Amino acid sequence: MFALFFLPSRHGQRRIVGGRLATLAIAAGLVGYGAMSSNLGAIDTLGTVFMYLVVTQAWNILGGYGGYLNFGMVTYFGIGAYASAVLFQYFGLSPFLTAPLAGAAAALFGLLIGIPTLRLRGAYFAVITIIITFAVQLLMLDLPFTQGALGIFLSPLAANPVFVERLFYFIFFALAATATTLVFAVENSNFGWALVAIREDEDAAEVIGVRTTAVKWTANALAAFMTGTVGGIYAQRILYIEPTGTFALDISLNVVLMAVIGGAGTWQGPVIGVPLVLLVAEALRVTVTSEVNRVIFSIIVILIALFVPGGIMGLLQEVRRRMRPLVRKSAGETMPRTGG
Repeated sequence: MFALFFLPSRHGQRRIVGGRLATLAIAAGLVGYGAMSSNLGAIDTLGTVFMYLVVTQAWNILGGYGGYLNFGMVTYFGIGAYASAVLFQYFGLSPFLTAPLAGAAAALFGLLIGIPTLRLRGAYFAVITIIITFAVQLLMLDLPFTQGALGIFLSPLAANPVFVERLFYFIFFALAATATTLVFAVENSNFGWALVAIREDEDAAEVIGVRTTAVKWTANALAAFMTGTVGGIYAQRILYIEPTGTFALDISLNVVLMAVIGGAGTWQGPVIGVPLVLLVAEALRVTVTSEVNRVIFSIIVILIALFVPGGIMGLLQEVRRRMRPLVRKSAGETMPRTGG
């Protein structure tokens, strides 16, 4: 799921292999930590990191590669959570079993609202996603089967706390690894190139034959499915679902923040941005108020937008680009001379 950042060279293939080995080593370390650690607080925090990583990677598909700024990812997350909670409330089905159905419900909603909203662009699309979030939140307050503001309670698992924490840790870890692998595949596919073409110039992309409407609908539905699935698991994790907290706009804002800081439009960006934002926020929470916390992150986003628009990954790519001639020159100087 994670990868090291290597400069290209004559031994690029070896470095790719080294990067894959490092990825496996880090993944194995995370698995080992989850299995052996008794620090429930740390396991819970890392589980939250993995959960947010799924949602941020999902946002990255249309928001990062396609350039459509979506401030409504929590809508899909909440629909997935409510779908699993309702199925548990009325049919006794475990969210572990119904999580794919929760993802399907969110994907269907994403497809339906994508038909009209994805015709909008820029700030218009961003604003409408926020409006949809508030509309769905009000709908969940009014529908009788969602029990309104009372919310829905789920039964806790019949297991000790250590087992429960580890269970959700590994579930979210597996989902995060799957989501990251999927986004990596998108980035290196014709579908990903079509999204990038839409981001750079949608009209030009349509002229050269990109089916822009179908690509956007598919990307939005895929992102909704991923987010709804993890939302369904979240319902069992939190054991209580109500409209205000489940559809909190802060979740959507955090997702955008994580993607932008890490580097939107790259599969590595969320891998960097999610733990960085969450762990820094965790550190700030014990020293400053939540309002000051938001101000600090707002300033960080403004600085990144002004000076490092590509996020941390953009900065690393720029460093690599500037160092490439130096690496090639050094490699040329060390090559043995031949001939007479």
